[in-house]
Amino acid sequence: MRKLIDKLILFAVSFLLLILRKTNMDAVTGFLTAVIITSLNSYFRGKRAGAGGLVYSLLCIWRPGLLTFLAPVVYDCAGQKEWYFRFPWVLSLLVFVGERDLTGFLSVTAFCALAFLLEVRTESFETAMEAYYDMQDTTRETALHLEKKNVELMEKQDYEVRLATLDERNRIAREIHDNVGHLLTRSLLQVSALLVVHKQEEELRDQLEQVKNTLSDAMDSVRSSVHDLHEGAMDLRLQLERLIKEYQFCPVKLTYKAGELPRELKYCFVSIVKEGLSNIARHSDATQAEVTVVEHPALYQLIIRDNGLQKDGDGQELLDGSGGIGLQNIRDRVEAFGGIFRVERDNGFRLFISVPAQQEARKEKL
Repeated sequence: MRKLIDKLILFAVSFLLLILRKTNMDAVTGFLTAVIITSLNSYFRGKRAGAGGLVYSLLCIWRPGLLTFLAPVVYDCAGQKEWYFRFPWVLSLLVFVGERDLTGFLSVTAFCALAFLLEVRTESFETAMEAYYDMQDTTRETALHLEKKNVELMEKQDYEVRLATLDERNRIAREIHDNVGHLLTRSLLQVSALLVVHKQEEELRDQLEQVKNTLSDAMDSVRSSVHDLHEGAMDLRLQLERLIKEYQFCPVKLTYKAGELPRELKYCFVSIVKEGLSNIARHSDATQAEVTVVEHPALYQLIIRDNGLQKDGDGQELLDGSGGIGLQNIRDRVEAFGGIFRVERDNGFRLFISVPAQQEARKEKL
């Protein structure tokens, strides 16, 4: 756009030369020729554009009347790299030597110099603006990249904190179970032995019974607390993320859209995912896999899929249920919850597991 404005200014200035020089048919021809050549130069780039300026300069030597509109053509010549395309208009100025027209020489030379400087200035400005826009794009891209890395870092920190918290819960649960639980069990056995030894002493026996009941209540409370800690330490999403992070065979995408699942079902899903990923590594040539956990109002779904083909067969034994022990174990686990297990082959293999929520709830109560 800036170059177009510059050319319009140069054409306007060239019309001023008509006041100093006689208007004739050559001036009209020069105007039309200059318009055509500058238009073509705006469309073409490189040597094709430079050839237009060279042709016009030679025409000016043949028909000096064309010099009136030389400035817009010089503007295009100034943008060329080769010297013979950049300065052919200098030869056109030699026409004034033969005509001994000092006024025409100075005016045309001044306008040509103005055109040359305008082009150099505009080119420098556009180069600077292009560098500025590139810098803006680079800065914006860097900012987006840093923002993405920051989000990933925060997610990783949250993941590590959550993982450390769950590991600490597991450790505390084990410590309570191994130490406090054993001490309470030993105390109960000792009190039971004392009851046998002092069974004839009614008063002492009543006191020992109270101690035994207190220890039994404490044992039940510790057992309940350990189970609660252990259940709270089992985060299905974190466990699946850990499995996927440690999986080296191919990239695995995790899609998790579920809330807090019951404890037994979480262990079941973790075991199924382990077996499914192991089967992909042993029997498939997949380059991408996906694990999806979705909670619906009436059921839970687990889907494991890949994009590969079975390396040791056509996979028909998977579809008709005659697969290996691993798949049979998955089927048994799912059926224990009253769920459905299905294997499909469609651009890869897919293990589809659905467990009714009410069936799972009944199993928890049992």
